[in-house]
Amino acid sequence: MRNEKKEFVQLLNDHINLFNESEIEEATKLYDLAVNGNVEAMMEVAHIYRMCEEFSTAVIWLKEASKLENHEANYELANCYFEGLGVEEDYTQAFRLYKKAAKNGHADAANNLADMYLNGEGVPVNEKEALYWFEKAAEQNVVEAMFTLGIMYEQGIGIPINQEKAFQYYLKSAEGGYEDSQYRMGTIYLDGILGQEKNISLALEWFEKAAASHHIDSIYNLGFLYENGIGVAKNGKKALYYYKRAALLGDAQAKINIAAIYEHGIDVPKDLKEAARWRKSAMSQIDGTE
Repeated sequence: MRNEKKEFVQLLNDHINLFNESEIEEATKLYDLAVNGNVEAMMEVAHIYRMCEEFSTAVIWLKEASKLENHEANYELANCYFEGLGVEEDYTQAFRLYKKAAKNGHADAANNLADMYLNGEGVPVNEKEALYWFEKAAEQNVVEAMFTLGIMYEQGIGIPINQEKAFQYYLKSAEGGYEDSQYRMGTIYLDGILGQEKNISLALEWFEKAAASHHIDSIYNLGFLYENGIGVAKNGKKALYYYKRAALLGDAQAKINIAAIYEHGIDVPKDLKEAARWRKSAMSQIDGTE
């Protein structure tokens, strides 16, 4: 590696909003280690270049670490090729590097490799291989992989439909904090599907967990349940609270529902002016003029 320590230090000083004096000193030491072949230091230097949005230089360091068979470097470099970040987008290279990292036990690489098999990115669609690698990732507690396995078992993608397995994967993923799975658990209990009894209390519980992480559909559903009194006492004020949260996140239907609550005065004073304002905002969003 060419030693460009002076330029590196200048870059750090140009980003004093990101690094304090002691961090700059520590980063400089890491750079020296990286130049002398320390692979962990190379990864840190690459991370610093990414923080400074010097993506092409970050890729150079990731390639050096990859040459030393660092599996995290292979994974991060694959991400760069997949996203076209600091290097020309290349799904074939991304696939190769994800597979290399996955075969060496990298959980997130296994998940991304499975995604590529499932979606036919850089490789022909292969649902069996996708299933295999999602299961490898799930075994290492990758909650996104568990969620996708839930979908595959629910819909019979590459495997016979198995509602119980689908439910268990959704549940484990949701318990691991994955918002899409928490939302799915809410809809399962709301509709009474995948072999589960309808249970609005549990649906509310899961929607609230996902809503805490700003999951827009969960927030909207909470508003809908309170507006219509489904499994809970009808409460226009609570509905309004959740709909406004969803609206701030960009849900046009939530804005329409807010307008209806103001128009009909559901647990709030009638306010046609406020209703018109929300309806206009929704229409502008739908028309693409907002």
